[in-house]
This record gives sequence, C-alpha cells and structure tokens, in this order.
Amino acid sequence: MSFLAPLGLLALLTLPVILILHLLRERRRRVVVPSLLLWRLLPPQQEAQRRKRLPLTLLLLLHLLVAALLGVALAHPQWQFGFFHEAHHVVVVLDTSTSMAAPAADNSGTRLDAARSRAHWLISGMEPEETVTLIATNPRPHLVATGGPEAAARLLVALAGLQANGTGSDVAAALTLAEAALQGRSGARVVVLTDAALPNTQLEKLATRPTTLPLEWVAVGGPRDNRAIVSLAARQRGTAGLVQIYGRAVNYGQAPLQTVLRLFGDDQLLDTRAVNLQAGGEVELTWLVPRGLTLLRAELDGADALPADDTATISLAPTRPIQALLVSDLPASLERALRAVPGLTLTTLAPNLYASSAEAATADLTIFDGFLPPAWPKGGVLVVNPPPASALLTVSETTHEPAPDQTALQVETSSAALLQGVSLNSVAFGPTRTVTPPDWAVALLTRGAQPLMLRGRVGQSEVALWAFDLAQGNLRTRLAFPLLIARTVRDLTPAPLLASALLGDEPHIIPDPRATRVEVTAPDGTVQGLAVTPGERLPLSLEQPGVYTLVEQTEGRILATGTLAVNAGAPFESDLTPHTLPRNVPPSSSSSTEAAAASPLWPWLTVAALAVLLFEWAYVHGRRRTPTEV
Repeated sequence: MSFLAPLGLLALLTLPVILILHLLRERRRRVVVPSLLLWRLLPPQQEAQRRKRLPLTLLLLLHLLVAALLGVALAHPQWQFGFFHEAHHVVVVLDTSTSMAAPAADNSGTRLDAARSRAHWLISGMEPEETVTLIATNPRPHLVATGGPEAAARLLVALAGLQANGTGSDVAAALTLAEAALQGRSGARVVVLTDAALPNTQLEKLATRPTTLPLEWVAVGGPRDNRAIVSLAARQRGTAGLVQIYGRAVNYGQAPLQTVLRLFGDDQLLDTRAVNLQAGGEVELTWLVPRGLTLLRAELDGADALPADDTATISLAPTRPIQALLVSDLPASLERALRAVPGLTLTTLAPNLYASSAEAATADLTIFDGFLPPAWPKGGVLVVNPPPASALLTVSETTHEPAPDQTALQVETSSAALLQGVSLNSVAFGPTRTVTPPDWAVALLTRGAQPLMLRGRVGQSEVALWAFDLAQGNLRTRLAFPLLIARTVRDLTPAPLLASALLGDEPHIIPDPRATRVEVTAPDGTVQGLAVTPGERLPLSLEQPGVYTLVEQTEGRILATGTLAVNAGAPFESDLTPHTLPRNVPPSSSSSTEAAAASPLWPWLTVAALAVLLFEWAYVHGRRRTPTEV
C-alpha cells in the first residue's frame, strides 16, 4: 500500500482528542436521583482511579472507527494488487550510435560490447514474473524485442545482432518509447546504457525532460582521443573541366598530432598531404581534380579510437543520365530546349515511325508533339498539343480563343515547385483545344476554366500534359520556355542519388517508374532486393560506412545503376568525450505507471465511514425511545 497524500494521516490526531472528549463527558455525566442520602454512604473513589478509568462504550468505538477511516482516506491510499507476486518490467535502452564502436573504459572490447554485457546480465537474471524490453536508439529509436524468461534466448539473439551504426542518438525519443511500452505496468524501471558521448542539445533536452519512471543511467565509455574527417564536398568549377573538393578534419584529442591525409579518385591516389592538428583544433583542405571521376575518397593515416570516421567518400557523378525520345513532325523548337538539359541524350523520330522504333521501348522519357500512341509508354511522358480522337485523352475537335474575361492565368498550389520563379505574364498561348482532365491528373496551370498544364500518374507512366500548340503562341520565344522544359524533364524522371549520406540515415529514393525491383549492395557485399511500387518512395537503410550500389531492374533488364557513399564522421558523433549524464531517478519515486496499476482505496474508506455514522445514528436514536414507543 502507498499513500499519494501522506499529510492526510495528520487527521489521525483526532483519535486522542476523541478519547479525551469521551473521558471528560464520562466524568461530568448528570444523573437524576430521588435522594443523595444513599450516595453519601458510598466510599469515596480515589482521584488516581478516576483518571485511569476508560469509558469503553460502543459510541466511543464507533467514533474512533469513523475518525480512523476518514483520516486514512484523506491520505489517498493506493493498493498495489499482486503484492505477493509483483510483476517487474525492465526496459533496457541501448545507445547504438557510431561512437559506441569505440573501445570501452577497460579496453576489454567496444562500448557496445560493454552495454551488451550489462543487458545480457539483466536478461539472464530474470525472475519468473519479470519482463525485459530492448530498445535501440539508432537509426531511429525502435523496439527490438520483449519477453519474459521463456523468451530469454530470443532476447539474447536480438541483443547480439545490434550494431553501432547510426549518427546521432535520440535518447529522449527512446525514453518516450519506453514510457509507452510501460503504460499501465507495475514495478517498472528503465536502464539506459550509453557512452555519454551525446550532443549538447540532446543533453539539454534530457536535463529538462520530466521523468515519471525509475531511471538508471549506466555509462559504458571513458575519455578517448579521436580524429575524424567530418566534411567532404564537391563543386563544379566553371567550364574549366575541374571539380573543386573541400574537406575538413578535426582533432578531438587533448594533445596535438601530426598525420597524413590521402585523396583517392576511383581508387587511384591523387594527393598526399601532411596535416598538423592542434589539440581540439581543425584544418580545412581544398583540391582541384579533373572531371570524369566517379568516386572520391579521403583517408587519414593511422588508427585511432574510432577508425570508421577516418574515411570519407563522395560520389562525383550524381546526375542521372536520361535517354529521351522526341516524336514530332516539327521538332526544332523542342529539340533545342531538350538538348540544353544536362545529362539528356535525345533521339528524334517522326510519328509514323514510332510504332516500329526500338527506342520506344527503352526511352526513359518520351515527348509527343501533336501525336499520341494507342497506349501510354512506360516511364516519363510529356505530351504537347495532344490531338483529338485519341484513345488516351478526351480532346475537343476545334480550337478557340479565350473570352476577354477568361485570359487570366492561374497557377495551382500543386505546381509550386515547377512554376516557382517562372514569369508567364508576357506569354500568349494562342487558340487551344480543350482537354478534359482525366481522373488520374490534376491541373497545374489554367486559363479561366481551361487547363493548360496537367500532371498525373497512370500505371507505370509519369505524364505531363501541355494542352497548347507551341506554334500558335509565343512561349518558345520567351526565357521561361527552356526553364519549363528543364523542370518538367526533372519532374518526370527519377531524381539523382545523393552525393553522400551519414551512417544510419534513412533516405528515400523514387526509382524509375518502370522499375519493379531495386537491388542494394552494401559495402560488405551483401545484396538486398527491394520491391518497387510505382509512384511510392523507397526507403533505404544505411547501416555500414562505405559505398552502396543500387541497381534498378524491370523484367530482368537493368534500367539504371548508381552509387551512394555513406560516411561515419560527424561533429556530434566523432567527439568521444563523455558528458555528465542526468541524475538517476530512484525506484522509490512515484511513477505514472505504478499509479495506473494501483487501485485507490479512499472511496471505499469514505463509504465505510458513512456506514458507521448511519449505524451510530440508528443506535443513538434507538436508545432514546420511550417505553410507550417500544
């Protein structure tokens, strides 16, 4: 039993007060007698005897019982059911950030090994009524496994599979997840196993975060010197055919050091530099390398506490090549704008040759000008001036000029990225056919009630519709034309991969709409096949530093191949200096889960007190009845 308001027990001081009142009332009781003659013959009672006399009457016992019940009720007692067989629940939060791969304080293994050892002890020592839940903090806080003694083997297997593979550790979110797991459970506590190498922002959040559970912080790390490459970036430099590379290395140790930094391009050594790093200092380096390289890697010489952040890699070929097919009788205007798009290779074709063309089945992007085939080709599709009498779209037979009050252009919110910064004030689209928007498309640009640009997805085709004839207006002579072409091409084709990502990130990619499968090869050579749903973003789990290879496939044919570099170096992860952890919350502190599992007793005590008062009332009034009433 526990009390939520222990000060309420002060009400029990009324018990001696009731005894005193009853004693005084007993000594001063008035009795009516016919004569005092016989009373005088009684021997006098000593004062000490009168003081020791206790009036043990039923009324006294009833008054004491009511006062005791109400006094205990004011303290709001809570009864914990299962007192003799209380179930305990332990949530173990393991920090699985990159810094946990550094050596432990006793050099017996990594910090993660030390955390595993402590968690192993908690799992192996479970009692019959206990439950253990494992929560890992990276790449995002997630529940790993939970169970009692019968699930100990499964818990240990899950524990052994945890790796230090995430940049940044959101312990606060992990504690929120722990509280959710313990909702409504009694005897619960949380054990956090971390190396305390947390960002200052995370420590500030933890220091001010309200804690409602018994919480134990266990530090498994110690002071360690470390150096790291925390930044590596590339930028095209003009038209000189060179790429400018920028790198930053930091010394997180307490002593200066001299080391060597090597730069590799496609595994060929490009440069070697001696680097002097002061204690707690950093150095910035730049290089100029020729274009044409695919991967660039920088390495610091020598081993330190965390070798994973001594290497950084970036991809220098993030632009995805596009094979485009233009089907038009008059391709000149569109051809000029399309050939200006970087990474695009264009093939032009007359409409009557499209059905028999081999490029029709392999093109990443198909542009139809005044022509539509019987079915939508897979991939990106741009339709300009769609013709009437098509099986794919409903288009009017005649063209018409808009009414004077219907010439204003309206940009829909769904096209904010496509038309942002594009001035169409001086553009005249001329007479156009009316296109009835299909169910799978939305309007991006309208003139009055008439849609001019539409965008949608049908099957494995990403489709953009320009419902106007370029030859009837002046758009092709405006600066907005090549910009609209370039943006539409990038909107209809998959975005290029990132130049690099941090270990533990979960970026999302949008594969080619024709792809049905993406094979992801990790740096250690393991291959994972991911199924693709057209139009949906595909999440990637980056758990190893190095270079990932992505291959998009459809029906056994390779559509595209790309690389993604994953780095472990980050300012808030490579600094292995342990910080002061928040204070432990002792198990004796009240918790919301214990309160939720307990049953309040004060309502029952109050009802019992009222019942006793009713009984007293009935007893007193029964004694006052006259003989005639009986």
